[in-house]
Amino acid sequence: MTETAYWLAISCWPGIGSRRALYLKQHLGTGEAVWQADATTLQAILGLRPEAIAQMVKERQGQDPGAMLERIKRAGAWVLSFADDDYPETLRQLFDPPIVILGWGELLKQHARNLAVVGARRMTSYGRQITDQLISGLAGSDVVIISGLARGVDGEAHKAALASGLVTWAVLGSGFGNLYPQQHRDLALRIVENGGTLLSEYWPDAKPEPHHFPARNRIIAALADAVLVIEADEKSGSLITVDHALDLGRDIWAVPGNATSRFSRGTNNLLRHGATLIASSEDILAEWNWGTTAPQSGELVPPLEGCPQLVYRVLTDQISSLEDIVDNSGLTTSEVLAALMELELGGWVEAAAAQSYRRTPAKT
Repeated sequence: MTETAYWLAISCWPGIGSRRALYLKQHLGTGEAVWQADATTLQAILGLRPEAIAQMVKERQGQDPGAMLERIKRAGAWVLSFADDDYPETLRQLFDPPIVILGWGELLKQHARNLAVVGARRMTSYGRQITDQLISGLAGSDVVIISGLARGVDGEAHKAALASGLVTWAVLGSGFGNLYPQQHRDLALRIVENGGTLLSEYWPDAKPEPHHFPARNRIIAALADAVLVIEADEKSGSLITVDHALDLGRDIWAVPGNATSRFSRGTNNLLRHGATLIASSEDILAEWNWGTTAPQSGELVPPLEGCPQLVYRVLTDQISSLEDIVDNSGLTTSEVLAALMELELGGWVEAAAAQSYRRTPAKT
């Protein structure tokens, strides 16, 4: 019997949790020793009520660790426990690393960068557009896109990654046998078919319980080099991912949004508190010091910040309507008009036609 099999079975004990499993490992050394420990030993180490220990022992009596592991493998999935050498090192950085991580698809491979993309479930058309633009601009780069397969920004991020030929990982709040939401079942299959992976710390039959989703957010944060938030309310679950990422020392990026939209309150607040502003895929590449279409040597760059800087970034030497600038910048019409006035006064932008603008040719 392998250590992986023992820890897989232990992870299904009621009330065990990652911290308690780690505590048992520290005291008893191996998954086999934990598995064989009697109720008195378990209670002495964990300090739980006898009733709680009795539930764990009862669950253990009905388990066959080897058969459980074999069932996972027959389904075409794989399992790594926190005792395995191949267990992702970034997950070990968590205060409560998953006891096991189950994968359906490719084993997790090293990529140049791992980018988590999270955001509102009730995504707006702006959220969809900017998600597609940012991820499509990374096509051809060795970047894996990580998200949670949820409705809204999560699902759009996975779709955009697939459309751009990028690998994408989906971290689930349920088991593989209860994919949630059900309308993303085909998307999940496409992720696997295109070299990506579905990840879960739960047994395949596990249902999508409400408390599973905040827990899975810590895995998303741990696997990422940076967390990009696209549209989030002030109480969005995406901000839980941000909190975990901050604890782990990951970069926090946010896309600015319309100041009047409730789905931009969370992202705009992140920017006020020091998150890096991301308005284009070039911004992402620049943060990673990769090749970009950023200004070349000798090219003039406007010394601007805030709204004027954001508006200048979405403009090119091609004519853009005021409506397009508002849509692409995520700002309000009044914010865009004020920014355009400042840019015109500085000679960086010119009005090309009624309600249309472009960068000044001499400075592009």
